[in-house]
Amino acid sequence: MMYKKILIPIDGKKPSEDIVDFICSIQGVTDLEITIIYVIEVPRSLPLHAELPDKVESARYAIATANEIAARHGVNIDTSIIYSRTAEDSILMTAEDIKADVIAIAQDNQKLRIFSNMASSIYQRAKCSVWLFNSKT
Repeated sequence: MMYKKILIPIDGKKPSEDIVDFICSIQGVTDLEITIIYVIEVPRSLPLHAELPDKVESARYAIATANEIAARHGVNIDTSIIYSRTAEDSILMTAEDIKADVIAIAQDNQKLRIFSNMASSIYQRAKCSVWLFNSKT
């Protein structure tokens, strides 16, 4: 199967940076269209577009870091920050909207389970392939 569009949800942690770096490093060979999203989960007790300055600052920093990584590889990426009640639903909806062939998820190896809850949910519900990258840093 030929993969053309990949969605990478990021959270600003090192494993997310590692997956962006890896995917950008192979983009020249694969000609992937890369979309990177940061989902700000808003508690149901607040309006969906509530002001959450700390979360917005974290999201902007993570997106800026992803852009820097892509620039080092000479790769163009699409990025966005999404406000949502649940990250899983937003990731899956975005994957469908952009017609992603793959969702690439980074996971921190500090967890002793194979999948995090979010990764497991996305893996089970996605209509496209899901790649799980386990970082050992």
